[in-house]
Amino acid sequence: MKKINLLIAAGAALASMGSLVSCGSSADVTITVYNAEDYIYEATDDDGNQIDGEKSTIEGFQDWYYEQTGKTIEVNYQTFSTIEEMYSKIKAGSIKADLVCPSDYMIQKMQREGMLESFGYDSTTDKYGEDLQNVNDNLSPYIKDLFKKNSFSDYAVPYFWGTMGYTYNPEKVDTDKINSWEFQWNPVAQDGTSLANMISVKDSVRDTYFTAVMHVYHNELMTLKNKFDAGTLSATEYNDSLSEIFNRVDSETLTKAKAALLDLKKKAILEVDEGKSDIVKGILVSNLAWSGDAVYAMDTAEESEVYLNYTIPQEGSNVWFDGWCMPKGSNVEASKAFVNYLSLPEVAAKNMEATGYTSPLACDAIWDLVNDLYAAEEGATEVDEVDLSYFFGEDHKINVLTEERGRQFDAQYPDENTIARCAVMKDFGDEATEALHSMWGEFKAGN
Repeated sequence: MKKINLLIAAGAALASMGSLVSCGSSADVTITVYNAEDYIYEATDDDGNQIDGEKSTIEGFQDWYYEQTGKTIEVNYQTFSTIEEMYSKIKAGSIKADLVCPSDYMIQKMQREGMLESFGYDSTTDKYGEDLQNVNDNLSPYIKDLFKKNSFSDYAVPYFWGTMGYTYNPEKVDTDKINSWEFQWNPVAQDGTSLANMISVKDSVRDTYFTAVMHVYHNELMTLKNKFDAGTLSATEYNDSLSEIFNRVDSETLTKAKAALLDLKKKAILEVDEGKSDIVKGILVSNLAWSGDAVYAMDTAEESEVYLNYTIPQEGSNVWFDGWCMPKGSNVEASKAFVNYLSLPEVAAKNMEATGYTSPLACDAIWDLVNDLYAAEEGATEVDEVDLSYFFGEDHKINVLTEERGRQFDAQYPDENTIARCAVMKDFGDEATEALHSMWGEFKAGN
């Protein structure tokens, strides 16, 4: 994978300004932003040291806001480890946030419970107001349709999106078998030896539960895939059927999934965030990973000349998205300004390159970044042409080196056929969610 410098030139105007607000200063406006860990550009190097002449996204916004309004603003930026942790603290009122960044199913839950302020999305024009013009101008048609289909547009604005699959070491793992969720229940090396306790899954109920569902309904899922591959199911029909299986949480499914998880516990390590580092160190050979963490791991491993891959198992997987939401009582005007700033192309590009996660924007700056990172050199012969028109719009194709497929590029931009077999997590409702968490607690306790 090619490396490029951060887009310093694009953000030079912002970076050249002195910081107008420092911690503890008296600002005209203050907002609290509650985001996941490691999920924004912080203007630091790999060792955590400040990069000379660079401003973090937060510092850049504070300067930009002053330019736009003539008012100073201070951002109280805080982070959480899990979506459930964020929800609990917002629900209990232990943190008063103006903006939070939950995932799809949690957006649905918070919306259902009346916890969110509206962004003022106009369903007749499919646009936000002028105060979110950067979102209107730059949002991918795919992401816009995904939000609209799931009724999220009025209460959330897209931040990042991606998939879930395996990061793995192709020198250690049987690559034919890791293309299935069945690998977790039968982890074997290329020589047939067991890799038990050298693979990891997420200590996260929704993320690991769905892999058990895919295991339980493997045969049903493969029947659907074969019909889609044969052309007897359309992409929409396939995705709708897969989504129904993916989001099953009836009592029979919970019972079968619990048995599968208890079996899995004998073979896989549970982890929250350290898996993306442990696979680089060689402690793990496979890690259930969000696509952005997979990119991070692959990038980091390359520094030691270790080459990891990423795959989305053939039965299907999760396409997820995180969006900015305003809890009730938020400073709506300032919160919208922050989200609008994040949707400036140069800002989105920096955040994308810093985190490894994929921006929902389909503007020229993001397309240029994708080409700078992944396009094969002119004259290269062993290349694959990948059509990304579904995301960027008509006539957006890129030539990628064949040897680089199944790595960073595919983690950030799965092709349209892959997207067809990825489903969105949905809110299960209170009763089913309680049953799921009860099952998860029993599984964790080993009962």
